[in-house]
Amino acid sequence: MEYTIRNVRPEDFEQVAEIERLGFPAAEAASPEDLKKRMEVFPESFFVAEAEGKLIGFVDGACSDEIALPDSAYHDLSQHRPEGICQQIFGLNVREEYRGQGIGSALMRHMIRSAFIRGKEVVILTCKEAKIPLYTAIGYRMVGLSDSTHGGASWYEMRYEFKPYSHMVQYYETDKMGCVHHSNYIRWFEEARTEFLRRIGLGYDSMEAAGIISPVLDAYAEYRTMTRFGATVDIDIEIESYNGIRLGIVYQVRDHVSGELRCTGKTHHCFLDREGKPVFLKKARPDWHEILSMCARTHGVKC
Repeated sequence: MEYTIRNVRPEDFEQVAEIERLGFPAAEAASPEDLKKRMEVFPESFFVAEAEGKLIGFVDGACSDEIALPDSAYHDLSQHRPEGICQQIFGLNVREEYRGQGIGSALMRHMIRSAFIRGKEVVILTCKEAKIPLYTAIGYRMVGLSDSTHGGASWYEMRYEFKPYSHMVQYYETDKMGCVHHSNYIRWFEEARTEFLRRIGLGYDSMEAAGIISPVLDAYAEYRTMTRFGATVDIDIEIESYNGIRLGIVYQVRDHVSGELRCTGKTHHCFLDREGKPVFLKKARPDWHEILSMCARTHGVKC
């Protein structure tokens, strides 16, 4: 079935409250008052799924400076920190007649992508034991039994952690001087860029399926210190510039253990159709345009 996922709006309140009331036991469901406050306080991390004008599910959560999800956070929204490193998940709910169609997973993945773009380091939730496999399949790691006593049930803490793209140096990447040949850093940029685009939902496979390609216009690298065989490096990416047609990306390669800077660089890209004509994403793919615009506005988003 076709549906869209978008940020919540004030006029969604009655349907959101209905979905919550029907989806959870009374002891576990958020009150209408709490839901209304959440919609007002953090609409940027409150998403709804909509089909033909009807809301069919939602996911929501506040942000925290600490990687934690205490029971008090669900009700005391003064704890919400918009710039916090931790995206908390308060609820994920889909109307019963729409379950089993991947809508809940799509909502959760949308939240994860949004948290990544907004520069969060981790997404945290608690769930009952039966739901652990569902969240593990999405990419969450089970931490253990939570301290939560919400609704008198037992809850398990799950975390989705955003880690830098890492690469272990291979022997064939080194030269006779025993260090990594300079050309390989450009390849590492591509590896990290591929993973970054996948994380924000713009993987190269998705682009090609839509008839869009993104060639490299130029590539630049500045070498700082040597990397040797057996070492592991972390590659940070940031969107430096984006105007709808061209995209600029900067890179930092650091030693995984010491954090020492090994190399910096940048690449520029454009968007073309299969005939090689420029594509203006704002018109051709407004959903992708919004994602890249958000990344550019949130300068500092890292892979």
